[in-house]
Amino acid sequence: MDTFGEWLRQQRNQLKLTREQFAERVGCSVALLRKIEDGERRPSTQIAELMANGLNIPPAERSTFVKVARGELNLERLSPVLKPAATSKIHRTNLPVLPTPLIGREREVEELSQLLCDPQCRLLTLVGPGGMGKTRLAIETVSRMQDVFTDGVYFVPLASANSTRLIVPVIADSVGFAFHHASHADPKTQLFDYLKEKQALLLIDNLEHLLTGPGIEVLSELLANAPQVKLLATSRESLGLLGEWVFEVQGLPVPESIDADGSVQNTSMELFLQRARRADVRFNVSPGDYPSIAHICQLVEGNALGIELAAGWVRTLSCDEIAKEIERGLGFLSMSARDVPARHRSMRTVFDHSWKLLTEEEQRVLLRLSAFRGGFQREAAEQVAEATLAVLSNLVTKSLVRRGGTGRYGLHELIRQFAAEQFAERPDEQTATQARHSSYYLTYFGQADGRLRSSAQRETLAELTTEMYNFRSAWDWAVTHGEFALIEQTMRTFWMLYDTRGWYPQGFDTLRGAVEALEAAHGQSPRDRTHRVALGHLLSTAAWLAYRMAHYDQAQTMLERSLEILRPLDVPGVLVEPINRLGMLMEVTGNYARASQLYSEGLEIATASGDRWYIALCRTCLNELAVIADMTDKPEHAHEGLQTAVAEWRLIGDLRMTAFGLRLLSNSAFTLERYDEARAVLEESVALNSSVGDRWGLGSAYRGLGIIAQVLGQHQEAVVMFGKGLDTFTELGGSWWVARVLADMSRSVFALGNHAEARRVWRESLRIATEIHATPVALEALACYASLQAEPDDMEHALELLLIVLNHPATVQETRNRAAHLRIELEAQLTSRQVEAAQVRAQAKTFEAIVEDVLKQSVLTA
Repeated sequence: MDTFGEWLRQQRNQLKLTREQFAERVGCSVALLRKIEDGERRPSTQIAELMANGLNIPPAERSTFVKVARGELNLERLSPVLKPAATSKIHRTNLPVLPTPLIGREREVEELSQLLCDPQCRLLTLVGPGGMGKTRLAIETVSRMQDVFTDGVYFVPLASANSTRLIVPVIADSVGFAFHHASHADPKTQLFDYLKEKQALLLIDNLEHLLTGPGIEVLSELLANAPQVKLLATSRESLGLLGEWVFEVQGLPVPESIDADGSVQNTSMELFLQRARRADVRFNVSPGDYPSIAHICQLVEGNALGIELAAGWVRTLSCDEIAKEIERGLGFLSMSARDVPARHRSMRTVFDHSWKLLTEEEQRVLLRLSAFRGGFQREAAEQVAEATLAVLSNLVTKSLVRRGGTGRYGLHELIRQFAAEQFAERPDEQTATQARHSSYYLTYFGQADGRLRSSAQRETLAELTTEMYNFRSAWDWAVTHGEFALIEQTMRTFWMLYDTRGWYPQGFDTLRGAVEALEAAHGQSPRDRTHRVALGHLLSTAAWLAYRMAHYDQAQTMLERSLEILRPLDVPGVLVEPINRLGMLMEVTGNYARASQLYSEGLEIATASGDRWYIALCRTCLNELAVIADMTDKPEHAHEGLQTAVAEWRLIGDLRMTAFGLRLLSNSAFTLERYDEARAVLEESVALNSSVGDRWGLGSAYRGLGIIAQVLGQHQEAVVMFGKGLDTFTELGGSWWVARVLADMSRSVFALGNHAEARRVWRESLRIATEIHATPVALEALACYASLQAEPDDMEHALELLLIVLNHPATVQETRNRAAHLRIELEAQLTSRQVEAAQVRAQAKTFEAIVEDVLKQSVLTA
């Protein structure tokens, strides 16, 4: 016996099982088992763990077994053969024989086993929502502890018991004890006397329905009279007994994503596949099914029963169809198997059982809590659902609400669906709750603006990101019900959050939907001042996200309209936003004169209204414009102005804008050839952007570091930095910056001697810049192309391109400096006639025409 496959085949023969039976026992397909036995495949770690489970490998030896199966340890580490299923020691037990191996609970089984071996732990209760797999986990745990309890482990089913008076007789029946009717002692005393000297473990299953009345204390009495007996109980809520240890059973691990190769390394998906194969033996999973199966597991949040019920539909529906049906409603998750208890034939029945055990007040609060999405804080529960701490605590105890380690509460999604269905039968109360929910979260987001622009920025961004599901739900309700004043108050926070996180398309669609709803309700020129302000603010914020996506024409149209609406309304705190944003748009498209005028106007408005944040922003933009557009004869003054702006951002405490100011300061330092200073401030900008999660700012800082490395001749390092910036902007959809970084990168690629790659990179930069009308970037790309053309046969053409760049008003100073330097080099190598000829051609052609000609030529020569 030289291979694991041979060893595995010997175990199958020892157990006298067919390959099909053995495959079922160890939790894999017959085809896979055959390949493993024949040595064609190694089992995955997940399959190896299932095999260990199915073969009853002792917990202490399972890690070794998995490593041997995976080929990481020699076969000699395994015992030659397994012991037969029936060992020499006779175990006293009535545990039910389960048809399938337990999946994905090995860690929990080991934890529970350790707890039950603790002398102090006499009563251990597994709690969790219905369908979570508490009973199955408990059975697996006690089955592995039969060697520990010399007088046996016993299953005590109490699901059908309707009174605590039945606990004693059901325990007696389960352990095989018959009451002596002739005895003067009552049944409880007789049972306690019988168990007094026994070393036994009792699995008391399904207790939650017996906790509404008195009598559960009989379990404490049993433990007091039988000191070597231990109890493992399952219940949807803790028993509330002194000495009880509580173990919360969570859902099976749920995949956040699925690998492209469809590999299954997740227990919830493994359970689905196992149950699907049992439901339809011809079920074959395809790579395209894995994302849908992952989505199914996410929808039921790892609830074992929910997964099993979903898998039972594979005979009728595709995995994608199953996921869509679950999204439509809870009623889909059901089955008609005759040997399954009625309470487990549908998720609705499971939760209905828990629902009936609640008080009227608990039911009312649970219904209201269904309005939340993605969890909630205690304060929100109090204000939206009118949940007192006592009721909230009771719902946590009953496993209908869960509390995370951060103190945040939430409902399992299937429970939330059940409560929402019940709530729909009370439309008036549901509407009132949704209105409170919308008002609470939109106000909460609106009031967060000040903290977002302070030293509490990082923590506030994290808090708001956590509440995004609630925010979107609140937003949708407000749009549907015309609460545009509530929406308008969130605009500054909305902009900061969506811009920092890079949620540009999602944010733009959200804002556009609100604009369309407002216009549908009040027209394109609302009469009511509140609605006019809301429309102007929505348009301004949407325009910024369009600007980020390089939709410049659309952004300009929206900003001009926003200004037309807001200028007559005397709302300086709102008006300054579209003014500054339009200035930025003018800057990137090369209209520096208008950009300067808009920044100055914004500064005047912000100063008059005392808006410290926008005063700092407008000053930053004005000084930066002076540097890039060569609008000052004293660049040192602009540099000092940017230093002052950064100092102001530091005082305000806004880390994100400090990083923004540092990046602009690096441009100024670069212009002054202070490269060490430029690099230092950029490295700080990278650190600050990373700390707040500002990906756009991070990409910009990487681009700046690439520029510094490039000018210092460190072209390999420059390409790495440019690559990081390019990856970021490509992911964010920032076409302007993608084109800009490509133009930058082409210079270092060219310097490293890869002229063909430089030409390709440059061409892509010019193409993108031309498409989005990013004239300054297109001019930079054209200057880069000129350097590629600066060969003996193309020097005249290269000079012609440089003259086009130098004569264009949108050329930034950085590009102008490079073009001027190369012009001097070329003119020194050309005759005066050649120089004059290039000048004549440059004057005769427009920028647009030369770009079109160059792009056509590059396509022909590519």
